[in-house]
Amino acid sequence: GPAIHAVSHFPILPAASQMVMVTARLHDPDGVASAQLKYRVDPAPTHVSAAMRDDGAGGDAVAGDGVFTASLPGQATGAMVAFYLEATDARRASSTFPDDAPNRECLVRFGDPTPSTGFGIYRQWFAQKTINTWNNRPTLSNERLDGTFVYGDFRVIYNFSSRYAGSPYHQGFG
Repeated sequence: GPAIHAVSHFPILPAASQMVMVTARLHDPDGVASAQLKYRVDPAPTHVSAAMRDDGAGGDAVAGDGVFTASLPGQATGAMVAFYLEATDARRASSTFPDDAPNRECLVRFGDPTPSTGFGIYRQWFAQKTINTWNNRPTLSNERLDGTFVYGDFRVIYNFSSRYAGSPYHQGFG
């Protein structure tokens, strides 16, 4: 299926009710036949589909440049939206981003506060299913859990992993 890369959303820290544009570069030697943004408001399990466009309309900036765009509707403060992308080429081969979606998804949180400070602000966003897994696993478990990492209000890293680390004797686990 099509190569999907340079996935991003803007604004990275949307205000409550603010629409978010999701963009990605798609390429396939057979041509991209369709691209879909599939999203859900966490913790709901059902995804909604929105067509991604590369025709210069519907939020897409430049027609035919290989950057496909779709929008996420605004949500209430504190709402977390999980999304993934699915693309199909002219021969009906398909691919997703992340590559094992919907097991892993990209996240965006609405109305996240931005404190005024001279220090860097780092955010780790997790879907409710991941939080439940983290809270219910054994104390000494060090398996990685998927999330989205945000630095300040200008860099987003999808599908980073977080885990417990170190000795339980000096970490206060349990």
